[in-house]
Amino acid sequence: MVNKIIESDVALKWLEEGNRDYMDSIHNHGDISKEKRIYTHHHGQNPFAVIVACSDSRVIPEAIFMKGIGDLFVIRQAGNVLDDFGLGSIEYTIDHLGCKLVLVLGHTKCGAIQSSLEGTSDSFIGKIINEIKNSIGNENNPNIACKKNVLSTVHKIENLIIKKDERYKDVLIKGGIYHTSTGHVEIL
Repeated sequence: MVNKIIESDVALKWLEEGNRDYMDSIHNHGDISKEKRIYTHHHGQNPFAVIVACSDSRVIPEAIFMKGIGDLFVIRQAGNVLDDFGLGSIEYTIDHLGCKLVLVLGHTKCGAIQSSLEGTSDSFIGKIINEIKNSIGNENNPNIACKKNVLSTVHKIENLIIKKDERYKDVLIKGGIYHTSTGHVEIL
């Protein structure tokens, strides 16, 4: 199967439109039908965007953007930080699935951001905290820290994947903040 390539500006517009629908909706309008499950089972996935999001249970990219099965390739890790496996997943979606948009999605009231502002840890959580601390520096404001963390991840993707391969020149990397109180996604 040849994937239908969706240009980055169209993909971003679809996310923004879906988010507008989501803010006043009660139910997801994304296609989660049996037919769509069967179709993607037989024909494979064709996501139009990659979303790098936090693992927070309030952050559900398919709902936030009103999308269904096969629409988004979602990578979730606390604090929307990326390790080599996450970077490999992004590279896979660009190389093999033709995604032209990667959106790094942070959110308000993020526990990982708050933990990084409060201290350090030498446990596995500490690896996440240290990654975030490196991206936010001495910032103490959680909202500014969240944006800095998102933008740091955006730059990481740009520097480690996008700028390394001429084939990726038309891939758009954006950052966004999901506001947990309103449902709005602010594109940075």
